Formats: sequence, structure tokens, C-alpha cells
Amino acid sequence: MDSEITRYQCRIVNIKHGSNFKVVEPVNLYSCTFGDDCFVGPFVEIQCNVSIGSRTRIQSHSFICDKVSIGEDCFIAHGVMFINDLFRAYP
Repeated sequence: MDSEITRYQCRIVNIKHGSNFKVVEPVNLYSCTFGDDCFVGPFVEIQCNVSIGSRTRIQSHSFICDKVSIGEDCFIAHGVMFINDLFRAYP
């Protein structure tokens, strides 16, 4: 076969993190910030401008989109997806 292969690789790009940061790959983490003692499981995507507080655990298959802040001592369960809709449901 002469066709080319298109490859997409998981990446960790331009993140800031405190001490004892643990990550299980594959993950996509880019332009986000983590406090001390954080854990990120596999198959997680965390987009830019996200802030994760110290001692927070993010389990596998979770998605955290742009501009979300998560506090300290939080647990994000398997398969959780965040949204950042800024509309008001009621006037």
C-alpha cells in the first residue's frame, strides 16, 4: 500500500504544575495549571486556561474545557465532561 498514514499523537504542552504531579498517559494537556499533589488519569483532555487546585484527582476519560477552574481537594470521576456555557438559563 502506498497511502500515507495520518498520525495524531497525545501531548502535554505548556503546562504549569506544582510538586508531586502524576499523570498516566495517553493524555492531552495544554496550557493549563495544576497545584501540588495532583493526579490525572489516562484518556483525559484538559484545554487551555484551565486551573486545577492542589490535591485534586482527575480520573480517566474526563474532558475539561477552556476557562474552567476546579478547586482544591476535588475528585473528578470517570467520564466527567465540563462545559463553559456562559448563558443565563433564566432572565
